[in-house]
Amino acid sequence: MIGHRESRLRPSVSLFAWMLAATALFAQPGLQTPSEVSVGSEFDVTWTGTGNQRDFISIDEQGWPDSKYGPYIYARAEGAGKLRAPGTPGTFLVRYHSAENGYAVLDQREITVVDATAELTIPSSVAAGDTLTIEWQGPANRGDFISIDQVGAEDREYGTYAYTRSNPVEIRAPEDPGSYVVRYHLSTNGYRVIGSAPVDVTGVEATVSAPASVQAGGKVEVTWNGPDNQGDYLSIDPEGAPEREYGPYAYTRHGSPATIAVPDEPGSYVIRYHMGKSYKVIAESPLEVKANTATISGPASVPAGSAFAVTWTGPANDSDYVTIVPKGSGNRTYLSYAYTRAGSPAELEAPLDLGAHELRYVTGRSRQILAAADIEVGPGAVPGTLSVTGDLGSGGAAAAGAGAVELILDASGSMLKRLDGTRRIEIAKRALSDLVDGSLTAGTPFALRVFGHKEVDSCRTDLEIPLAPLSVAQAKQKIEGIEAMNLAKTPIAASLLAVKDDLAGVEGPVTVVLVTDGEETCDGDSKEAIAELERAGFSVRVNIVGFAIDDMLLKEQFEDWARAGGGRYLDVGEADQLGAAISRSLEVFYEVRGRGSDDVVASGVVNGDPVSLLPGAYSVRVLTIPPRELGEVTVEARETASLAVE
Repeated sequence: MIGHRESRLRPSVSLFAWMLAATALFAQPGLQTPSEVSVGSEFDVTWTGTGNQRDFISIDEQGWPDSKYGPYIYARAEGAGKLRAPGTPGTFLVRYHSAENGYAVLDQREITVVDATAELTIPSSVAAGDTLTIEWQGPANRGDFISIDQVGAEDREYGTYAYTRSNPVEIRAPEDPGSYVVRYHLSTNGYRVIGSAPVDVTGVEATVSAPASVQAGGKVEVTWNGPDNQGDYLSIDPEGAPEREYGPYAYTRHGSPATIAVPDEPGSYVIRYHMGKSYKVIAESPLEVKANTATISGPASVPAGSAFAVTWTGPANDSDYVTIVPKGSGNRTYLSYAYTRAGSPAELEAPLDLGAHELRYVTGRSRQILAAADIEVGPGAVPGTLSVTGDLGSGGAAAAGAGAVELILDASGSMLKRLDGTRRIEIAKRALSDLVDGSLTAGTPFALRVFGHKEVDSCRTDLEIPLAPLSVAQAKQKIEGIEAMNLAKTPIAASLLAVKDDLAGVEGPVTVVLVTDGEETCDGDSKEAIAELERAGFSVRVNIVGFAIDDMLLKEQFEDWARAGGGRYLDVGEADQLGAAISRSLEVFYEVRGRGSDDVVASGVVNGDPVSLLPGAYSVRVLTIPPRELGEVTVEARETASLAVE
């Protein structure tokens, strides 16, 4: 009997459990919302749901079918979230949509969206390009903003703006005088305007004063008066140049008088005051640049490899130099050289190649040849050669022994200049794309940092591709999207220092390749930044590729930085040379020094062509990571000495 009773109880217990499970399974979702919210505001929504992670809750217009919905959030397990109200007032529905059956609505709540207004307190007028301070009252929704707009502009059309994250806000006024309107825009539904106030932008004036004429290649002081707004600058421009085309320049923030480098090319120019945002010219003064003359003389012939004296006369402007080159070479070619700032006579060293050569006086900025004289290089000490070989792996990054590679690209305003008819930034982007698609192996630990492409007059530097195994497609897409920005600064030191965080956690050697066409303009210390990387424990090599660098002093500085980073400086003067130079920056170089000397007398590539050297004793340093001293080697006339890297 007892067993019989137990058997009769079991079905009723099972039925009770089944009913509980069914109740949970078929429970209808429930929504809780406020009954009233303000336009564009975020509001809380709570719910009980079916447990389907793809269910969602949306705010919809009345009368919409279940399959149509507005802004939404998923009905995740947490049971609470936020929705954004529409930017127009009215009565709406908050609806719980099933992920199944055409997004069937399982529950809904009516909600009233009430309108909002904003009040703006501003001066009646502001000078062109100056900062306008705006006090405001309004809903302060996330993404709301205030802008200075054209009178009659559509809500979606706006000018300079600031988000309502602070009160008051400051906005830079347009640089064209006239009547404008300051407007408060909601962040939703077409940036609807809910408050406005008129403002007059008044014109500004400036003056510039300088000598009527100066010698080419020097410097000129320019006295000026003007608004001195952010980014305003003075420049020496070709006569008749459009406002957006300018030559050497100086920012007005450095005060009056401003010192500007004078072009090397003689002719008629104009000194102009440009407003920083629109480049509008509001003052100008003519400037005549007079041609320079120079002379140079030396012996009619010299033995190969010997030192000899050169006398010269000329302007001796910054970075001007005298050099010896093969006769008929282009104006960017140089061998042994001496800066004219060291005085006359200058001492040069004859090359080892025999034959007709030329002494030249060359301007440092544009490489104009102001004077030339023939010189013959005859037999001297008979040279030998040095070959350095080693099994360093295959492929660019592998050959460099790199545990990771980081490229740093300069995309500042100077990269908008043209070389052989093409903007420098486009040449650089093409070269970097070829690099990641060729010399670098897919999967190589890789990072890309870019500066000068995001903000005007800024020292900003951005990690565009965080450290990860190289994805060729991703890297090429990111490189293609980079655009240089006019008047952006050049934070080389800050970018190098950021490598410490970019490559944090990398084990093994690191190669950094910096591609730039200009000098540091953010007061950073690049040599100290490189030292900081080493102090942080990185086995780092820093190679610098200088693109269209005309300043010999700057080249020497880059060489010094690269040596401090255990790397090389590669100089590129022609557009079609950049890709090869960047690829070469991932090869292993070696440097040859005279015995007991720190002066580099020659350099080459491991497993590359032998280098020519005069007979004597030398020491060799291979720029692996870390660099290796191979010791001393003796070079004999007409013979090849060999060293091997283990």
